[in-house]
Amino acid sequence: MRLPVILVQNPPAAGSAVAEALVASLIGYPGLDLTLVDRFDSLGPESTDRMTLAGITVPAAVLDWRLPEELIETLRSIDFDGYRCAHRLDPEANDQSITHRRRLFLFDLQQHRDAEVIVNELDRLRQSLSVKTVSLGGIGGPGRRTETSSEVSSAVATESTSVGAVERRPDSESSTAHPRINLGSDPSDDTLDELLDQLDDLDV
Repeated sequence: MRLPVILVQNPPAAGSAVAEALVASLIGYPGLDLTLVDRFDSLGPESTDRMTLAGITVPAAVLDWRLPEELIETLRSIDFDGYRCAHRLDPEANDQSITHRRRLFLFDLQQHRDAEVIVNELDRLRQSLSVKTVSLGGIGGPGRRTETSSEVSSAVATESTSVGAVERRPDSESSTAHPRINLGSDPSDDTLDELLDQLDDLDV
């Protein structure tokens, strides 16, 4: 799974270095999709940023320069619904007061200014959201393979029994029959010559 990361532009003067470091680290980072938007409270209903946010329907991380309590209310005011979900940089979050099931991971960049720590936590969240799947080889695959294996085993057993019956024929019976030609193994050049000699003896 990929994790959308929404970073608010226009940081305060003290946060410019953090913003630049985050943008440099997140652009092209595997599994993290960076989206830059203007301040949420300045987004009009028809703004491009508002439409971009409307297209994000999965769990997302939101990075802003305000307290998480204020940020979640601002997001609701622009219809970007979800509940504040706890993580290592916001461990006290426990907001499930709305019915929307989307998880929002909020980062207050006033409190956390180490870009490497923030990116590492974002990547950890992405990994925690990933769904592990195990291939079953197609519907009915294992059962089909088991059935085939049983059929092969049965066929081998039947063939072995038939061969055994031929090998155990009484001498009296074999004495009146034509000489038996052993085809139990792949013939080499020598055995092919011997086989041809036997066929000549049988006048076939």
